[in-house]
Amino acid sequence: MNDAITVVGSLGGDPTLKSVNGDRVAEFRLACTSRRKEGEEWVNGHTNWYSVEAWGGMADHVGASLRRGDVVVLLGRLKVDQWESGDKRGTSVKIRVEHVGHSLRVGPSTRQRRASDSGGAPSGERDSADDAAALADDPALADARALSGAGATSGGDWGAQATANAFGA
Repeated sequence: MNDAITVVGSLGGDPTLKSVNGDRVAEFRLACTSRRKEGEEWVNGHTNWYSVEAWGGMADHVGASLRRGDVVVLLGRLKVDQWESGDKRGTSVKIRVEHVGHSLRVGPSTRQRRASDSGGAPSGERDSADDAAALADDPALADARALSGAGATSGGDWGAQATANAFGA
């Protein structure tokens, strides 16, 4: 099974960074809890836990940007494996990240642009011009093109950063 999946959840711990056969990988656990309204109150339902992995440059960004408790929106590929160990059997569910970012529902966030000597992205990495070119061909992302200068990453005091950006400070 290798299906696309989008989930919203909270990091159960800080991402761990490691190397696998020379490739960088960041791993973390994500808790996704359903909520429902009973009368006037919202109550938590069942929590699904996913193991999440991000590879290559994404691993570095995840390690630098995400922390325990962060609420994120994640798009990835779902991998479900059956396992057996002695007389025990089970199922493991893992998501390989394609895109991840902070949920703005819980608070503002700002994106820090990369600086380079050549004015573009470091060798092998995309820059905002690459992102804009990719978006230009997709009419379904017209709103994203209009907002292409306002991405999101974590860092510091979100509220203060967002307020400073909003008022040009």
